[in-house]
Amino acid sequence: MIRDPMESSEMRVADSALNRRGRFGHRISPARPLLGLVAIATVVLLFYAVAGYWGSADMFGDHPRWRGMNRGPADFGLRSETVSFDAQDGIPLKAWWLPASGVPRGAVIIAHGIDHTRQVMLPRAAFLVRGGYDVLAMDLRGHGESGGSIVSPGLLEARDILGAVRYIRSRGDNEPVAVLGVSYGAVACLIAAAESPEIVAVVADGAYPTGKDVSEDISRHYLHDPGTNFWLRALFVASMFPGVARATALEYYFRSGIYLGPELLSVIPSAGRIKVPVLLISGERDWIVPTDKARQILSVIPGKRKELVVIPNAVHDTTYSAAPTLYARSVLSFLDRSVGE
Repeated sequence: MIRDPMESSEMRVADSALNRRGRFGHRISPARPLLGLVAIATVVLLFYAVAGYWGSADMFGDHPRWRGMNRGPADFGLRSETVSFDAQDGIPLKAWWLPASGVPRGAVIIAHGIDHTRQVMLPRAAFLVRGGYDVLAMDLRGHGESGGSIVSPGLLEARDILGAVRYIRSRGDNEPVAVLGVSYGAVACLIAAAESPEIVAVVADGAYPTGKDVSEDISRHYLHDPGTNFWLRALFVASMFPGVARATALEYYFRSGIYLGPELLSVIPSAGRIKVPVLLISGERDWIVPTDKARQILSVIPGKRKELVVIPNAVHDTTYSAAPTLYARSVLSFLDRSVGE
């Protein structure tokens, strides 16, 4: 059968019109797929913007729960002097100067973890003072009586530690200076030790390799906890999405001018530059910073003057209270060997 050429042409025109209008006669606009892509991109960007803001929210502003104190050195039988000095970048800081019993072997700067004040370090200060060390128990920025409205996973707080070293030297004391920190205070101590030749030894209790590690370990814990409610579980699921840590770092940069990097600050480069003895302390049951993360830091510290003590049955922030005798003995033994080197 031979088709009329005109008939074929008409059929092609009809088919073309059908394709443009769609099966039900509605015209399909070329802009519709583009609008769909824009809508998807907008939703994705909004998700990461909200996730970044939520992830960095606690790092800004004044938080009353970080400020209160109801104990002091006298409660632990310690003599004290309340002192003021500035961080390396000028943030005003407060601390207690706690003189050693007898002739001091050296001075130890002690730094708390986030959400605490210098008062939580007083039990550690007590055994250090009685072990023959002057102690400077400080409030890190944004906590206790210290100034500042921006905190970090330990980067800015390293400036507080360096300011504390400068303060001790301003007293005219030439004694060796060691540092002891807990959690993000431990990270700050490691970073400061990589920067300052004045620091002769580091005790880092609960230090983490990166801020991202902490966030992911906390999320995993609550996702596996049957007691976590639906909405909190949804938040932790969202926090595990690829790119959330980078979004948090970008939000932090936009608000502070400081870029923490896609890992939300890694202590590994600083740990690799430390040239003094380091004691790492980890809780056996710490799910916020598991012991394998302490071993990761230990592996990059140069030389052989490094140790790891694992406290049985301890979780994060309970290493001292879980085994005070073991803790004090381990720290004092390490300091006595290291400070005189």
